[in-house]
Amino acid sequence: MKVLLKPKVTKPWSNEMYDYNDTVAGLMKENILDSIEKNENNWIELNELMTLCGGLKYGSGHTIEELYEGCLEELKVVQNYWLNEEYDYAVKQGLVKDVLYKMVGYGK
Repeated sequence: MKVLLKPKVTKPWSNEMYDYNDTVAGLMKENILDSIEKNENNWIELNELMTLCGGLKYGSGHTIEELYEGCLEELKVVQNYWLNEEYDYAVKQGLVKDVLYKMVGYGK
C-alpha cells in the first residue's frame, strides 16, 4: 500500500488537501463496497450501509435487490464530508473496516 503524506492544512483548502481527502475517501469506499457485496442478502446490514452512504434507509416496500442496488448507487455519489462524519461510527458498529488515514481540514 502506498503511504499517504498528510498535507498541511490551509484555509482556503489547497489542491493537496482535496487530493489527499479524495484518496482517503477512495479507501473508505473500497471497504464499503466490500461490505455491501458481503451483505448482499442481509437487509439489516445493507440498510445500515445505505445510511452510511446516503443518510437514508429503505422501508418494507422495497426488495432486497432494490436496497442492494441503491447502496451501490449511493456509494458512487457519497460526499467526502459525509464519510468524514459517518465512517468512524460505522467502523465502531462493525459495518466496515477502519482505514489507516483520516481526512484533513474538517476540524473545528
